[in-house]
Amino acid sequence: MPNQSISYLIYCIVENEGFIPYLANDLDEIAYKDIIAVVRKVDAKSIEELSLDKELLKNCIVAYQQANIDIFNHYTILPIRFGTMVDSEEEIEDFLASNYIHIKWAFDRLKGKAEITVHLSWDLEAVLQEINQDKQWLDNAKQSIDLTNTAEIGRLLFVTADTKKKEIVDSVHSKLIAVSLDSSDGRCSNEQIIMNRSYLIEKTAENIFDEAMTELAEENKSYLSLKYIGPLPPYSFAPVEFSWRNFELINEVRRRLLLPEQASFREIKASYRRLSLKFHPDKNPGDPQSSERFREINEAYQILETYVTAVRGFHSRKYKEYSFAQDDVESVFVANRKMVTV
Repeated sequence: MPNQSISYLIYCIVENEGFIPYLANDLDEIAYKDIIAVVRKVDAKSIEELSLDKELLKNCIVAYQQANIDIFNHYTILPIRFGTMVDSEEEIEDFLASNYIHIKWAFDRLKGKAEITVHLSWDLEAVLQEINQDKQWLDNAKQSIDLTNTAEIGRLLFVTADTKKKEIVDSVHSKLIAVSLDSSDGRCSNEQIIMNRSYLIEKTAENIFDEAMTELAEENKSYLSLKYIGPLPPYSFAPVEFSWRNFELINEVRRRLLLPEQASFREIKASYRRLSLKFHPDKNPGDPQSSERFREINEAYQILETYVTAVRGFHSRKYKEYSFAQDDVESVFVANRKMVTV
């Protein structure tokens, strides 16, 4: 009998704290230094069946989600997009090595965090009826359009509804972001869904988020429906893909901090402090570009701090200067990867 072609479906990445007792029987661990990829072996035939059988695909997605939730309940995890497959353990180890800095930075950012997804939908017909019955709206409409022209009335109704939708979404978001750390927009699949947004929270703040949702539900009108799902693994906030590599990341963030190809940690800190002071929102009120630049500078410093910590850990000593050249960055993690353990 010919050998089956085996691939590896990647579920998530966790930090290496020894054996993970919450893995399902069909899942395996592949480790590199102090991080672990959780995978399941699949054969080529089963992959072909997935593309042809919607029910089998649905069951596979449910199993993937449930496995990640089981692990997430006990560990910080970086969930990997469903369907990410590679052909060998060596490829997975190379991926972990080549993305080590990004992965470690993501762990630092997401440790103790969870995602909650909020769906806000409305009955558009009921909204339009309410607007059309608003005396003040009608009085204002008389001044701008001919009320005997049904096309004009319809156009103005939908323009008003769009404005109302933005006000509702902004109001809901302002209350939820106040008890969250970050947010990420998802796709609204139809016109009834007016908000599909995920919020990053501290796991310990779940009750506070629940209270905010309860208050919103009590305030909202009958034509609105507010639902939320979670806590979940941080799918929307785990920025690890099978493409980004250590050098590209390090090169990008060192440029953000206006650093040369070699710099001491003191120089990294000095550049960070100078730029963060320059672009601090308090010094640039009302300038969204400055706020975004400030966020990017903070993110860049966190990533370079992770890089410096990793270099020190792997070589057990401090350096006067740290190199950001491609060969030096990649050699820290990729060279002799099977010989180095943490």
